Amino acid sequence: AYQSEPWKFGRHSGSKLITTHYEIYTTLTDPQQIEMIPDLVERAYEFYQQLVPPIHEPSERMTVYLLATRNQWATATAHLTGARAEIFLRVRNGGFSDGGVSVIQYVEPSVTGPLLAHEGFHQYLHCCVGPAVPAWLNEGLAVVCEGQRWTATRLREFDPYFNLTRQSRLADAVNRDRLFPLEELLRTHAGNVVQGTSTQVGTYYAQLWALMLFLKEGENGKYAAGFERLRRDLATPAAAQRLRAEQIWAEDGQITPGEALFRSYICDDLPTFEREYMAYLQSRISAAY
Repeated sequence: AYQSEPWKFGRHSGSKLITTHYEIYTTLTDPQQIEMIPDLVERAYEFYQQLVPPIHEPSERMTVYLLATRNQWATATAHLTGARAEIFLRVRNGGFSDGGVSVIQYVEPSVTGPLLAHEGFHQYLHCCVGPAVPAWLNEGLAVVCEGQRWTATRLREFDPYFNLTRQSRLADAVNRDRLFPLEELLRTHAGNVVQGTSTQVGTYYAQLWALMLFLKEGENGKYAAGFERLRRDLATPAAAQRLRAEQIWAEDGQITPGEALFRSYICDDLPTFEREYMAYLQSRISAAY
């Protein structure tokens, strides 16, 4: 259930859609396209809560701008981000989340649904959990939210394993031997990756997608309990205490927060984990092709 009110974006007529947790400002005019959005965002919110329990409910409804064209998206981006607009306008796929607001360009359900859920997860963490989530986990879980199965007009279910785009990118990186080493994945900030080539960006996100699946099921569930505990502890004193302890005992004193949490919750033997993870990547590619 949702409410709808008229909304104007410059000379473009649109709608403001009000759901339990969101206010969606959209220039879409097709009733069928509009109808799918409130259901998608609220079901995504439920899915986010399963991935990372909220510390608190959002203090107010979360804001989403869903624009019908690239030009409208660029105009909204420039208005909302001001002097930083140039950075966001480099985004290739027309979507970002910044300061608890998501700004998305509509393409079609199979593209926009995953993009909206991906950026919506970042928005959820900002508004309901806290911003201090390591990039490998923040981006990895956001990619998990892309896995969706649709009917012609609405989301049928979230399916983390169903992600043809990431699967294809992963296969290409494996076959060309262009995978990121594990330590680089754990230490890299997504903002640095997006400055690279489209191939590097695609590989980074595909590897994080596969890393999330491996943590859940790899090696007969060897790492599942630690992965679950990490997600439950995010933004709590427990995670902060572990982080400080790992950084204190790090041999060179230069361990990053992302690597520290991984070592504490998942595995401190990175070479062994990396061998198992790389074998899992090979098995996913072999099973898919």
